Amino acid sequence: MKRFALGSFAIASLFAAFGVSAQMPKFDTQPGKWSYTTRTEIPGIGSIPMSFEQCVTQKDIDEGRNLSAQKDAGMDCKYSDVKQSGNRYQFTATCRMKDSPEPMVMTYDMTATATQMDAKMTMTGGTAKAMGGKMNMSMSSKRLGGC
Repeated sequence: MKRFALGSFAIASLFAAFGVSAQMPKFDTQPGKWSYTTRTEIPGIGSIPMSFEQCVTQKDIDEGRNLSAQKDAGMDCKYSDVKQSGNRYQFTATCRMKDSPEPMVMTYDMTATATQMDAKMTMTGGTAKAMGGKMNMSMSSKRLGGC
């Protein structure tokens, strides 16, 4: 159960990157049913794979909330070092959670199209510090069709 909770937290951290921010590039995502596969590496715990499917609505996209996990993540993120070249996005997010005294710093490298996304994220600080200093996560997603 601890592995699932930590993996869920890391996934919510990755999804926080898709929040609304004037500093962030807008991803041209299509609404529909999406499939997600993630792998989180946490020192001392190991590798945590997860897969799930989610219906993404146009409203979710319009509000910058492509996943329900992000809606409840409770994070306030500031973005820096934003780089975009074609469909490749690189950026750093510094996020505070209301119950964490130290911010999390997450670096992202991702490619995204309207129907597919691949991302890698490294997190330090915050909860990651308490779990050995650093977490690495990769995620692939693709649109399957309508909801």
